[in-house]
Amino acid sequence: MTANQRKRKNLLLILVLLLVTSGFFILRQEDSDSSLEGYFAYVANTEDGTITVIDTVLDEPLKVIEVDESVSDGLAASSSQRRIYVGNENEGVLSIIDVDSGQEVDEINLERRIHGIDLAPEGRYLYLTSGALEEGEEYNYIMVYDTHTNTLAGEILSGSKSPSHISFNSDGSLAFATNVMSGDLSVIDTASQEIIRTIPVGKVPNEGKTDPAGERFFVASLMDNELRVIDLASGDEIVRLPAGEGTHGVAVAEDGGSVWTANRFSGDVTVFDAQNYELIATIEIQGVPNHVFQVPDTDKMYVSSLESNEIAVIDMNSFEVIKRIPVGSKPHEIGFVPK
Repeated sequence: MTANQRKRKNLLLILVLLLVTSGFFILRQEDSDSSLEGYFAYVANTEDGTITVIDTVLDEPLKVIEVDESVSDGLAASSSQRRIYVGNENEGVLSIIDVDSGQEVDEINLERRIHGIDLAPEGRYLYLTSGALEEGEEYNYIMVYDTHTNTLAGEILSGSKSPSHISFNSDGSLAFATNVMSGDLSVIDTASQEIIRTIPVGKVPNEGKTDPAGERFFVASLMDNELRVIDLASGDEIVRLPAGEGTHGVAVAEDGGSVWTANRFSGDVTVFDAQNYELIATIEIQGVPNHVFQVPDTDKMYVSSLESNEIAVIDMNSFEVIKRIPVGSKPHEIGFVPK
């Protein structure tokens, strides 16, 4: 081999090494970037008073945040403030958790029972309900907490019985409270903090959600085993959809194409076409399906399951359970914060 040939061979080896090294760096860089994408999920484990933090890209639990002896069914997550809001149901204490440190940064005694905890779309006002499967004035309150001033901004004594969960239209001008003991829906003007309409929606309406346009309200009627669809302009019922037994949790897909229910007593999730109201799928879930949430910007639904203490991950295209994530005891609501 001549000197020139050896020189060319060595140069070729150097180029190959450079390409391999740069390719490895690119792969490592892509892996690093992907780990920064997506969301963390925060699961309220009501019985053991903890929050399980999940990496929604990997669908793996990362850590457990200890809050109290027990926590409320509701949980709200603020992306702008990077805070988690969770309550001690019977003690009436609201705990505020910093997302980045996982530490409690404040604790407020609201002196009322806390069941549902929901954050308005603009991210400032937190709505908390005092409902239970009992009757009495102490269960009929809706509290409005200002997360910027850390003060109670208002309190609504409902004419209905036992508000459970709150949801909002897209611009936050209206809030909707499902009242489990009076079987109706309270429509709240968020500017005036007044109830402007009450709509009957069946026996034990636990939870409801609007479509993306804010024109229809989908509400789970637990004891009627059905999903009711309400026209929000008129307040009239559009249709009743037979779902699984014990229809409890509701999610509307981000694209507005489908609506999902978690059915406690039949142990499944039902999926309906949100336009023609046809049944698309019934998906069996281990344990007791409780609440259902779409992981933002993905094709995955997370379903909390009470008895199996896990989150079932459903592929929204195949309608199959693709993973089960272990969490704490009696998981309920789930909140999401971007990484």
